[in-house]
Amino acid sequence: MTTITIDNELNLSKTHFKSIEEFQIEILMMNERWELSKEHIGILKAREEEADNASDDRFSWEEVKSSLHRKNI
Repeated sequence: MTTITIDNELNLSKTHFKSIEEFQIEILMMNERWELSKEHIGILKAREEEADNASDDRFSWEEVKSSLHRKNI
């Protein structure tokens, strides 16, 4: 058995892993668990409101979504 010590707090969901792959998955999942700051949320809401109230003749979000096509490779 090998013990690995990590100095900074990672907030892992568990402390024992059966394999390095299981540990890697935990690290990847940690990157998925995050929240926006209140400041960032405010910026995004302001931009969304600006876009909703725009009076120019650009494409709507619905028009953009309907024009996208998945590329089959």
